[in-house]
Amino acid sequence: MDPSKEFNELFGKMKDAERSEAAKRNTWLALKDRIETKKKRNIFPVFISLAIIAIASFLLITYINPLETEQSAHSNKNEAVIKAVLEREYNGPDMEINRLLNEWWNLQSATETKNQEEYNQLLESKENKDFLNYYQTTFGEYFTENMLTHSISENLVLKYNHYLIDNNIEMRLENVEIVQEKAHPNIYRPIIEVSLTNSQGQKISHTVREEFIFSTSEPGKIGSYNGLKDGGGLELREKIENFNGYVEDDVEVKTPFIDVSFDTICFNGRMADQDDKVKFKSGCTSDENKINSILKNFEHLPIKEVTEQESGERAKALPEMDNYHIYLTNKTDLRTTLYTITLYVDGVLMFAPGDDFGILGDISTEPHVEIYQKIKAMLDEFAEN
Repeated sequence: MDPSKEFNELFGKMKDAERSEAAKRNTWLALKDRIETKKKRNIFPVFISLAIIAIASFLLITYINPLETEQSAHSNKNEAVIKAVLEREYNGPDMEINRLLNEWWNLQSATETKNQEEYNQLLESKENKDFLNYYQTTFGEYFTENMLTHSISENLVLKYNHYLIDNNIEMRLENVEIVQEKAHPNIYRPIIEVSLTNSQGQKISHTVREEFIFSTSEPGKIGSYNGLKDGGGLELREKIENFNGYVEDDVEVKTPFIDVSFDTICFNGRMADQDDKVKFKSGCTSDENKINSILKNFEHLPIKEVTEQESGERAKALPEMDNYHIYLTNKTDLRTTLYTITLYVDGVLMFAPGDDFGILGDISTEPHVEIYQKIKAMLDEFAEN
């Protein structure tokens, strides 16, 4: 017999069977309970599965990028250490270290030492210990012990202090941009902007570049602290010692600080030959060495805010004078000019963000014909026509 037909007959008989209301209700409750149990059994494993997947995904993401998270945290801590050191180094003078140093010097002058043993006893004096402990209190948490000892003996920290005091100059840290080496994440080279103010309230600015190398054996502590070669440290000391020579007509004088994201230099040059025929040159380069060589010539030039009269005179002379416009830009979009430096044949230079030819920017305080000739020769090396 066909099973489906057999079941149909059975259900047909059941349909005609007389059942009490209580029996019907019990059957309905039992059926409802089985349905709900089945639903729970289906939903609960799905919920557990989704939860397991979510947790596994979170753990997978966490374990995939632990180094990136850890490196970011270390980088933030290292930058905080650098800023703390620079705050102490470039805000001054520090009169307390000067007092302690004078006390130590006075003791040495007043105490005769005939041999090394007597001098060693002098080193144990309260004056010397107070002097050295000040360095430990000020910089000890930021430097390794060896680096701190080296910094004191080589005068790497608070190195401008006595120059500031002797010349009655106040120095203030204005801005810091910290650049981390991609290839060597423990190396940082901050770009430091400082201001110098004399007792008459005259103010000049300067940019310094330094280098911090963090210890691998003592994470979070500086293992090496260097002033970069040509980083502007000697020029800063020169400005402190000869402040008046850098102030012109009570106008704030600074050095050009070209801080933009660029990887290419382009230029347009205009010059007249002996027959008064105008010739034009242009070119671009992404050669890092050439870019750095050109920009190095602008690093320490004293400049001031251009006046309306100077701006007008330069704008009028622009089509008539030999000049070179240097554009800092990106090779991915050469049409976007991020910064412009305009060189005139008389040696005046103008600096400006954007593409306004320097007319609305800052101007050098005096002619620099030799710089014009030097940079002109560098630009001609990659001229296209």
